[in-house]
Amino acid sequence: MTDRQENTPLLVTRPAPGVLWLTLNRPHRRNALDRALGEELLHALERAGTDPSARVVVLTGAGTAFCGGDDLDAVAEHLAGDRTRSPVLGDTADPIYLRIVEAIVTAPQPVIAAVNGAAAGAGTELVCAADLRIAASTARIGSCLLNVAQAGTAVMLARVVGAVRATEIFLSGGLLDAAEAERLGIYGRVVPPDDLEAVVLAEARRLAAAPTRAIGLYKELRERVYGQPLEQALRLQNAAHIRNNREVADAVEGARAFVEKRDPEFTGR
Repeated sequence: MTDRQENTPLLVTRPAPGVLWLTLNRPHRRNALDRALGEELLHALERAGTDPSARVVVLTGAGTAFCGGDDLDAVAEHLAGDRTRSPVLGDTADPIYLRIVEAIVTAPQPVIAAVNGAAAGAGTELVCAADLRIAASTARIGSCLLNVAQAGTAVMLARVVGAVRATEIFLSGGLLDAAEAERLGIYGRVVPPDDLEAVVLAEARRLAAAPTRAIGLYKELRERVYGQPLEQALRLQNAAHIRNNREVADAVEGARAFVEKRDPEFTGR
């Protein structure tokens, strides 16, 4: 799709109309997050949030890994007092992965994780934050934080597999193979490695032609109802229906196409 040896920590391409493809490009460090990569990825996601031409975002890694989490060399430097490469935002002291997860979850368009290889630590949280997760059969995933005496992977991973399973994965210190990750629901689909890019691009094309604004409202509703009592959740859902009818231009086209028995032509608005 592009030359993945370019000397930049994040490759940004648009392989099809409406598709924004972000590739973590530190294969020599298993695409681990240092400040340069973390800030570029965060800023790319933030720009996508205000870009109506980006109707679906794909996140993947170059080489044999998806994302090995925070760069441990940069973390060690941080603990020693040198924060030059630290995966922490200088203005807020927020870990960059935290802000990236928030940007993925709150993105107004669907985000697909194309899990091409191993994901660990913060990389696992990025995978679990995505709306769709399609993985190569060689892609392993887990926490591995126990091995470096760090706590984590207790938020997004636990939302996907539950607190008990997330704790087991953390305490194991290891990585799950793709079949087990699919069984637990971490991966929605597992495909041969050589097919991953084509399968993800086909799914991205489909979603790029979908009613993007309605998807964004769904994602917002999903977060607002999470953990709410039934009565409150149903009322929030009803309020979202009302907003949908008022704010989503594609809703009119969807209804007309259904009545006229034709495929809808959504604009994303």
